[in-house]
Amino acid sequence: MNEELRREVIRLRRTTRVTMLLLLIVSASAFWRARGPTTFDEIDVQRVNVKEPDGKLRLTISNHARLPDVVVGGKSYPLRGGTGVQSAGLIFFNDEGNEDGGLVWAGRQRPDGYNASAALTFDQFNQDETVSIEYQDANRQRRAGLAVMDRSEQAIQPFAESLMVIRALPDTAERNRRMMQFRESAISRGGTSAQRLFAGKQPDKSSVVTLSDRSGHPRLRLAVDSLGAARIEFLDAGGRITRTLTGTDGR
Repeated sequence: MNEELRREVIRLRRTTRVTMLLLLIVSASAFWRARGPTTFDEIDVQRVNVKEPDGKLRLTISNHARLPDVVVGGKSYPLRGGTGVQSAGLIFFNDEGNEDGGLVWAGRQRPDGYNASAALTFDQFNQDETVSIEYQDANRQRRAGLAVMDRSEQAIQPFAESLMVIRALPDTAERNRRMMQFRESAISRGGTSAQRLFAGKQPDKSSVVTLSDRSGHPRLRLAVDSLGAARIEFLDAGGRITRTLTGTDGR
């Protein structure tokens, strides 16, 4: 190899080394920029998933079409349908990957008027919601308030499995019969829920605080009606008012 050719090879080697070094610097810079926060002025999405570093889902923000199925025991169950409500919102998941609450809302015009609703719910572990703040409105028949529920000590997954089997039945009459049996069996095994407290307003424009027993029967009710008259009602387990106190009692 003559001297001129040797110098040219050395020059090409040096150029290659410098080029490779520059490529590494540019690639590393792009990589570290990508790991940093990204800022958007506006973004259109149908669903956002918030996950842990290990990929576990903790929160979804979505429209109605992409709202996730109910997840209990690490398994998804398509149990949100059937109400006709087109809810969108946020669904939260716990460390086990199971749904444990959410914030959903909906509202739409209908041929006979309108329907609107919203709810913020907190689920009992391995069960359904135990605290909720709710709003329901159907053609100006409005109900809104805070509800506290007693939930079963039994895990909810066996009930979800049974519901899936019943819903899959093709015969409507048989499906209804099995659903009735399912409900009666749940009651006998103590697998049902009961509302223990409601505080809010009713469609008749009264404001109420209702305290119920473990079976969900109202036993004490504080109310102020639409005209401003206040009363306290005591009820027995059958729903009959046994005593009433008003603002004029004792005068």
